[in-house]
Amino acid sequence: MKTLVIIGAGFSGAVTAAQFLHHSPPDTRVVLINRSGAMARGLAYGTNSSLHLLNVPAGNMSAYVDDPEHFLRFCQARDSDCVASSFVPRKIYGDYLTSVLDEAEKQARPDVRLERIISEVQSLRPEGAGAVLELRSGQQIHADQVVLAFGNFSPLDPPGFGSYLGERYQSDPWSGAEMLPHDLESPVLLVGAGLTALDVSLGLLQQGHRGPIYMISRRGLRPLPHRQQRPSHEVPSVISQRLLEEAPSVRGYMRVMRHEINLAKSQGFDWRDLLAVMRSITAKLWTRLPDVERRRFLRHAQPYWDVHRHRVAPAAYLRFEEALKLGQVRSMAGRIRTVAANTSGLTVGVELRDGRKLTTIDVARVINCTGPNTNLSRVNDTLISQLRADGLIQPDALGLGLNLSQHCEVNDFNGRAVPWLNYVGPMLKADLWEATAVPELRQCAKTLAVRLARQMSLSVDSQ
Repeated sequence: MKTLVIIGAGFSGAVTAAQFLHHSPPDTRVVLINRSGAMARGLAYGTNSSLHLLNVPAGNMSAYVDDPEHFLRFCQARDSDCVASSFVPRKIYGDYLTSVLDEAEKQARPDVRLERIISEVQSLRPEGAGAVLELRSGQQIHADQVVLAFGNFSPLDPPGFGSYLGERYQSDPWSGAEMLPHDLESPVLLVGAGLTALDVSLGLLQQGHRGPIYMISRRGLRPLPHRQQRPSHEVPSVISQRLLEEAPSVRGYMRVMRHEINLAKSQGFDWRDLLAVMRSITAKLWTRLPDVERRRFLRHAQPYWDVHRHRVAPAAYLRFEEALKLGQVRSMAGRIRTVAANTSGLTVGVELRDGRKLTTIDVARVINCTGPNTNLSRVNDTLISQLRADGLIQPDALGLGLNLSQHCEVNDFNGRAVPWLNYVGPMLKADLWEATAVPELRQCAKTLAVRLARQMSLSVDSQ
């Protein structure tokens, strides 16, 4: 019996498993390993808050490339008022992914089985033409193919912050620790002002927090919303052609985008419409850029790209905007220069971006909302550390993810594809840039699953 092991059971792992079950050869075992008990949810869809909505409309969130309304039908079976443009709670999407995995298991061949294991993989090493995995429990699993499907890792601590601050500082907003200070009137500081900070602020508000919530980032940029309705007329697609004709540089891309957006405004379109058109070529644009231009983009343009490209549900933004107008959420642009403990929390010194001298704010707690760490050289994880030490993985030079072959095989320290080791998930960003959302990841998951099924089928036939 051939064995496929998938490490990680969030979106990428669950959908890869489901796709493989649909295409698998006979006499195959799929082992799905997750270190938490929430299969097919991951961090993103494990929330129970009704304010934590998907940032993409229901009509674009199907797990299946070939059935774009699959998730929409799931939602409509529970709420007949749901339409393609609806933004639904993330918890519902977690329920959906669970059903996707369950249905794929039921529809699989009789001699194909799915095993779900709650444990942590301690090591992964070559064995013959495949690999052997050792779990924290001591169990060993022999695999013909392995898919790394880990998602995002905890954020790095900003300068001046660390575990030495104790309960005053929360390094990971999704670690499961209680976010609220004991006093609901106490001020809280969120380091970062992106989607994570918006989620955390909404969570605090829902839990009854009444004190001020400070958000600080270097540029003071804040999340932007999707529109309530899309345009009724067709969006021009000429921007894609013009971008691909432009010499590959950040400055050139920006020049074309500004020109096309200004032109589109005169025709009744919005900048969001043009970003939507660009989505299909974003990976090509990124691939064309030389390393020096990629570094320039990350240094100067990425924060602006992120707030415009990764937007929030209108309802969530309205609640956030209300808190901004009331002054409960306060956005600041600047750099944190000093951090000192006091009797009730922390005194944080901030150098404001507008050039004013250092100002201080007293808060009961600081929550790190700087976003996930994608630099695998700085990830403190047992499995990742072992794979790095053994030369089985190679973090990319820009700290965005993994070095992979064009077929999603993991490249080792020498740049050679490991024939039994694969990856699917947000670390594809290193090669594709726009590979962190459902529409891109579901295509990657299907392509990988079909390739592995075919490869394992040929292996069986040749024996």
